[in-house]
Amino acid sequence: MNYTAEAEARGYAQAASSLEKDDPHRASELYAECAKLYTQIANDLETDNPEYYKQRAEDYQDLSKRVLPRSINEGNAKSIKENLVMAQIPDISFADIGGLEDVKREIRKAIIYPFSHKHIYDYYGKKAGQGILMYGPPGCGKTMMAKAAAHESGAAFINVRTSTIMSRYVGESEQHIKEVFEAAREHEKAIIFFDEIDSIASRRSESEDYIKRVVNELLTQLDGVDTSNDNFLVIAATNTPWLIDPAFRRPGRFSKLLLIPEPDQPAREAILSNNFKNKPFAGIHAADIAAMTAGYSGADLTALCEDALDLPLHEALSTGNTRPANMGDIMQALDGRQSSTRSWYIEAERELDKYGEKDTFTF
Repeated sequence: MNYTAEAEARGYAQAASSLEKDDPHRASELYAECAKLYTQIANDLETDNPEYYKQRAEDYQDLSKRVLPRSINEGNAKSIKENLVMAQIPDISFADIGGLEDVKREIRKAIIYPFSHKHIYDYYGKKAGQGILMYGPPGCGKTMMAKAAAHESGAAFINVRTSTIMSRYVGESEQHIKEVFEAAREHEKAIIFFDEIDSIASRRSESEDYIKRVVNELLTQLDGVDTSNDNFLVIAATNTPWLIDPAFRRPGRFSKLLLIPEPDQPAREAILSNNFKNKPFAGIHAADIAAMTAGYSGADLTALCEDALDLPLHEALSTGNTRPANMGDIMQALDGRQSSTRSWYIEAERELDKYGEKDTFTF
């Protein structure tokens, strides 16, 4: 392998990083040169791990485009506000979510009461409106819980897709974040919801410079929330809490950490019943299946029902005769199936131990 070329590539990358702010065009050129060198290394027959260097080349090629400022000719691009999902008030409530009463209780204390009993918080000198970070296995309803909290609070729900926030142009991602908070201030009451926040709030010690700037801007906006005048709350969700920069957990930011676990038995029964509605199921009792599916996420349960329906569907395609899915189909679909949350807990324990945060995020 050409170690000289690799050292030269690292030199280009370091120089480009230092020039991003003052001379983005030169930084872009240097990142492009860095990408070329990594491509050469990847194509070298003596290179041990060519895929690694191909990926490095792609990363720096992308970075060479991202650091360039937006062209004047592109100045008519849509504001981030036009791409936000704005709901006056979501139509889902806690009554639509079975079980998980402990989680609902915590959400009421952390999110709903600061809106509905603000005068009481003021009387006792309590600072309402601090951010909430929801974490837990994927497919367990973090977004649904956030929407229900907005409904119960009578607040507009601003669902921020992190893919909408990120831009390859210098300074634009930070501007997008500012516009999100400006949009919240336009409502009488609002909840800002950042889904998959780890993509814009990752550890700065492990991030590229452009991500660091986005993290710093988000921290600045959270610090700038005036809880006496700004009538909105900020909620974020992640499946990988160990990737979040620890600075987000300081008081006044995401100081409330809330585990959204896999559904308990009443919640599983409600999810199953909802999946059975308006579909050809017969002789099936949601309570029986809920008792057999401990540890399953909501997404797991939906997939189970879909797989059970596939069995009579394929029969009908062969015979021309239709029949509803029954308990036998459910049992066949269950055979050999495992909960997806199990692997998440194994990974979470390993990663939190790696970062020394096992006592921070509880399960």
